Amino acid sequence: MAEKDKKSEGAWLEEDEEGALFPSPEESPLFDGPEILHPYEIHALKVEEKVEAIVQDDTLDEPAKIDAIAELRNWFSGSTETIDAFLAGDIDTETAVTKLAAPIEKAFSTADYGRAYYYAEMTARNQRSFGNPEKALELWGPEEDWPEPSLPANETDIDSTEGHLWSLWYGILHAAKRIPWTDTIQQERLLALVQALKQRPDPPAPSPMTIPLKRNWIWESGTLWSTLSMLGPSAREAWNDCCGCGAGWTVPEQHAWTNVNAFVARLVASGTSGTFALYGDWAVGEAVENAPRSEGLHVKAPAITQATVKITVACVWLQIAGRYMWNLRADEGVSPDLKVGDLGARENKLPWYGHKKGAGEMRRCTARWDFWRRRLQQEGENEELPEEVRELARGSAEIIRKFFEGY
Repeated sequence: MAEKDKKSEGAWLEEDEEGALFPSPEESPLFDGPEILHPYEIHALKVEEKVEAIVQDDTLDEPAKIDAIAELRNWFSGSTETIDAFLAGDIDTETAVTKLAAPIEKAFSTADYGRAYYYAEMTARNQRSFGNPEKALELWGPEEDWPEPSLPANETDIDSTEGHLWSLWYGILHAAKRIPWTDTIQQERLLALVQALKQRPDPPAPSPMTIPLKRNWIWESGTLWSTLSMLGPSAREAWNDCCGCGAGWTVPEQHAWTNVNAFVARLVASGTSGTFALYGDWAVGEAVENAPRSEGLHVKAPAITQATVKITVACVWLQIAGRYMWNLRADEGVSPDLKVGDLGARENKLPWYGHKKGAGEMRRCTARWDFWRRRLQQEGENEELPEEVRELARGSAEIIRKFFEGY
């Protein structure tokens, strides 16, 4: 029998000690050729082919392309049905807020329809087994009996408070990806929806509030809307879907990433959630301080493509929330003569990287802002960049210059 015939009948398979078959490196056609693709690499290539087909589909507008790509790449997304109706003007703010908030408030005030009592107590019993009994009693309270929950007849009641909140904020962040950052009216309308949720009275906490339940971070503060509970963790997860990580570098994905950054910058600038100012630091630092990445989960992009996206996102932050970010700077413990002369310096060559513990203020020092201004000014003259990006860079450098001059 010819060699080719042997392989066609599985002669290239070998047996291990237990009789299981596996490909022989010497004989298997899977090992032919100079390069061998792992299954995940094959899957990634297939995904990229499907993404490209979506991008090239002229029957889809960009929001629809972003939706399709999000589903294909498994982005952190939630239902946007009510949000879409609100943005389209089909329902008013009060109706939208009520539809979004009501199921979450019901789950919250009932401790997930009573199920959370049982799971909190099971956690407490495990924790009480560690350390001395007196301390365990102080931290977790006395042992209590709560019935093991069964699945409710109404399937929608299965969702926990936490699950509802993940879905809500993922939905809002995904909706933001579909709104061009230059569409101020729609971006502000979505911002107004979040602000209306924040102004909604917090629902009553579960009663009784057992010690184990209170130690769960969803119920610990006793608040829901006033603190925009779970928005922070949701955004942090969604930030893993940036270009080069959970997303590729196609134009719809570039726009989605820019748009959601603009929305979160509006959360900061409006005072709705100032904690996200750190995301602005990340954006500007990634654009003008960090070297382009050579590796990612998706197709690698040329350095100039990476720069185009990152500089755009940085400028969006500076133009929307730059004043808020500027007011956070702190120079305590920083030499007044500190200035980085080398505009090509990256990462560990910059004094605000690798700083010692306790010197975190240096991350937002005035010298860093001066470096940002000069680097953006330099990028504004970078002829490799598209003119619109160069214009954004020059405009952002001018904004920082005005900050320095007290405007």
